[in-house]
Formats: sequence, C-alpha cells, structure tokens
Amino acid sequence: MSTVVHLEGVSKSYRMYNRPLDRLQEALSFGRIKRGRDFWALKDISLELEPGTTLGVMGRNGAGKSTLLQVISGVLQPTSGTVETVGQVVLLQIGAGVNPDFTGRENVMLNGLMLGIPRDKLLDRFAEIEAFADIGEFMDQPVKTYSSGMRARLGFAVAVNVEPDILIVDETLSVGDAIFKAMGIQKMLELRDRGTTILFVSHGTGMIKNFCNQAMLLHRGEMLYHGGTAETLDRYQALLSSTEAQRSGRPVDTGYEIEAQDDELDGPIFKENPELEERVPGLRHGTGEARIMSVEILDENERPVRMVDSLSSVTARVHLQYAEDVKKSHVEITLRNKAGLDVFSASTNAENVSLDGMRKGERAIVDFNFEAWLQPGQYSVTTAVSSPKTKNLYLDWVDVAAVFKIERAKGQPAIPGLVRLPTTATVHGPGGVHRDG
Repeated sequence: MSTVVHLEGVSKSYRMYNRPLDRLQEALSFGRIKRGRDFWALKDISLELEPGTTLGVMGRNGAGKSTLLQVISGVLQPTSGTVETVGQVVLLQIGAGVNPDFTGRENVMLNGLMLGIPRDKLLDRFAEIEAFADIGEFMDQPVKTYSSGMRARLGFAVAVNVEPDILIVDETLSVGDAIFKAMGIQKMLELRDRGTTILFVSHGTGMIKNFCNQAMLLHRGEMLYHGGTAETLDRYQALLSSTEAQRSGRPVDTGYEIEAQDDELDGPIFKENPELEERVPGLRHGTGEARIMSVEILDENERPVRMVDSLSSVTARVHLQYAEDVKKSHVEITLRNKAGLDVFSASTNAENVSLDGMRKGERAIVDFNFEAWLQPGQYSVTTAVSSPKTKNLYLDWVDVAAVFKIERAKGQPAIPGLVRLPTTATVHGPGGVHRDG
C-alpha cells in the first residue's frame, strides 16, 4: 500500500532567549554575539503512515507533539530531515487559522477558500458546517467573543466537512463538551473509513485507546516507540512511573532512564513547555517583561495529572521567568469549564503573596492550591502575570495553558450546580431545639 506521510530524520530546533532584546542583539551581530540557546524540540524522527491509519501521538508536556504535527502539516519547516505528504493536509489546533475580528461565517468562508475549496462548493456545504458547529447566533458574531470550546467547534466543523486526505487533530476535542466530542469522534471514524489518515494528540489515553490503530510515544523530542496502541500505552505508563520514581527518589526498573536535573534535589523542578511559545496571538499576549514558561496540574502528592476527583486537593503550578527587572508583579489563574464560563479565579495579590523585586533572568514557581469541589467535567486554566505599572496590560497572558478533568469521587452525590460550597444546615424546632447538619 502507498505511503501518505513519510518523515526521514526530521529534527527541529528553536533558538531560545530570555528577552526580546537578546534576540535583536544576536541578529544584528549576525550571530557573532551569542545571546540565546538552542532547544531541540524534535530529534531524528522517522515515520511512515499508510492511508486510513489513525495514529495517536503521546507524550508528556514539552515532548514535541505539537511541533511534530506542525512540521507534518507544513506550518513549520524542519531544521534537518525531509517531510513528504500526499494529498490535502488539514491541521486543527485550538485558535489556529482563525481571525478573531471576523465573524464565524466569515472565518468559515476564509478557511474553506484557503483550503482550496471552490466558493460555490463551500456555499453548498455551509448549512452542514453550520449545523455541525452548533453555535447558533454566534455564527454572525466576531470570533473574539467566542469561548475556546466554540472556537474549537468552528474549526473542527470546517476541517471535517472538507474531507481532507490527512487530518491532524491537536487537542481540539479537549475543550469541547461530551456531545461535541462524540460528534467529532464519529465524524473522524467516517473519514477514516473513507481512507483519510488521521494523526491525533490527546492526553486522554482512553480516547487514543478506543480510536487509534497505531500510536507513537515522544519524550524530549525523541520517538521512544511506534507501534500498536496497547503496547504504546503500556510504555507511556512505564515512562510516567519512571519519571515519578526519579522525582521521589524511589528505585523503579521500568526500562526508561530519565536524565536528572541539577536542581531536582532542591525544591520543585523548573519546567519549560515549548508548546506555549508557539501560541498564536489570540491565545497569548503581553509586554514580554515576564514569560509564563509552563503550567502544571498536580495532585495531592504533587504528581502531574490530567484527571482528579471532586473531593481532592489540586495544585496549579505556574513556572515563569522575568526578561526585565520588575519591581512588583502578580500571578493569577482562572479556571474555565467546557462551556467557556469562568468558574474560579485566584491570584498572588488576593492571597497576599509577594512577588517583589524580581530581577532580569530570575525564575519563580507559584503554586495555587484549591479543593476541586466542582461539577465533574473538563476544565482549562488561563494564566497571567501583571504589574501595577502596566494597567490594563499583562506582562504575559496565556489562554488554555493547561487542561484537566474532574471526575465525581466514589460515593459522592452529584453536584447540580457549578460548584459545591462548604455548607452547614440547622433545623430549628419548638422550644429552641435544633439539630445541626
């Protein structure tokens, strides 16, 4: 059978800088003055896929998953190696390819034309696209008024209705509701049966297990394994166990050795997530005086997780670095549910925690710990750094910096509203007799 995706020795490096001025100084010196460092997001990846393959791409944050998909789609050019694809390729990422000032209708037409669909054909399919997106009157509102879930629905509706030869889905379903996910999976199954090759990134291992017939595991830009889905999932779990053993100091033989970092023995490890650097302006903006490098969701034992139960304690850990001296700054997080509604916010300012006198190049790790007494479902974390001197401006702001799911704890009754608040009940009877709940 013919090959529709062929990668040979693909590597991708980024030049990393602590501040925008460093980039400018290095460019003006034509590389004689070194102000940055090379970060290899992909290292010598070789891959072949046949028509109708559904490939799940797995790995921890920063493994290179999004970079790989962007290289395959042609959005990024590899630093070395070759990439060959056959047929029309469509990349689906949250917010990618969407003009926030255009209406949903205008974005559908623009994206369709950019994908090479004749205008008459696009008009014929518009009713089907609109029905699949299911965003009602918002179709004629600017996309900047949409929630992340609505943006995902719109982009997905266009992509699946143009019936591409290669469909690349990067966490697009993670911000949608259960109905949208079910519709999306069903549509992708139809495309697969017609011969469409699908590459699928999701931190939900259940979706990859049920949908994909192949999977690959990335770690720090390297492909550790490519093969059957079940075996890849086993190797992924072994990798996670090895990483946790390294952090806790417990010897565990999983077949993977994780390189220790110099600062592992002294507090939390500072982490950088290159995927945040690739965010489009609609999902990230700021003055650049500070940069959010990574956001993690941790359980009660400070282990990175994608799912917690609704009776547990959760920590949102924000890793940031200052590109300039900043006398005073605040970090804040906002949790949004699958409908895009802000359900919870916290900040260092509100908690009377100081981030004063931060120097250029200095790093900080900020933990927000809270009880997950929320209605079960998917949640995203928006993170920002601000300063009193830049009113109405952020030093850095990142939408959907992290995504996690809350499941109902065993034996806990359903939460009918958005949140379960600590409550007591008292019954007053005759003679002042009462019973406390």
